Amino acid sequence: MRKEELLSSTDNRYLKENNSQSITKTLFKNNKALTFSSGTTTVGLVCKDAVVLGTDRRATMAYFIASKIAKKLHKIQEHLWMTIAGSVADAQYLIDVIRAQSTIYQLQKEKPIPIKTAGKLLSNFLYRNKMFPFEVGLILGGITKEEGPTLLDIGAYGSILPEKYVAIGSGQNFSYGVLEAKFKDNLSIEEGKKLVRTAVKSSILRDIASGNGIDIVVIKAEGPTEEEFISV
Repeated sequence: MRKEELLSSTDNRYLKENNSQSITKTLFKNNKALTFSSGTTTVGLVCKDAVVLGTDRRATMAYFIASKIAKKLHKIQEHLWMTIAGSVADAQYLIDVIRAQSTIYQLQKEKPIPIKTAGKLLSNFLYRNKMFPFEVGLILGGITKEEGPTLLDIGAYGSILPEKYVAIGSGQNFSYGVLEAKFKDNLSIEEGKKLVRTAVKSSILRDIASGNGIDIVVIKAEGPTEEEFISV
């Protein structure tokens, strides 16, 4: 059952009056909620000594393109990045939460936060709110000396699934077709970038809610993080 179906008519009226202007809009009619969720394609994979993340830039409200420059790849820490899909307002709030919590951890421990620890912090926060969940799908990726390249698929209810490759969003089915066919262990960084680019482009060509270019980030064991934008 969706969270809107759990709300009373009084709650519905209150939310209607206080609805924030995010890219995900909820229309209330006869005390029933109809949610227009934003579409997207986000992809991540593990390659040799690096994690590669990629997203498109289109944000939508139903069939309306709300933004052509939406940023869906976000730096949490130097070694830790996150992709977002779903409600933009929810996702932006969660970015602030995990960025703050991971910074506090690093100040206290005086070392980079492990990827799995950051994933657990975020998972616990999502699980505590599962009765009225954040409408998001998240990919958390990064690298530490102890863990190596690590990729986590984090669901709206707090589930954590370690993966070698993952796709989330309205275009995920098309991306998975490419990833399933072409992924292999120990990809080079260039091979990983090419595969992510191909996977996201496949979704852009077939999913009307994805488009307007591809952002790619490479989080490496050695050297600075690479950021790249590819016009499509």
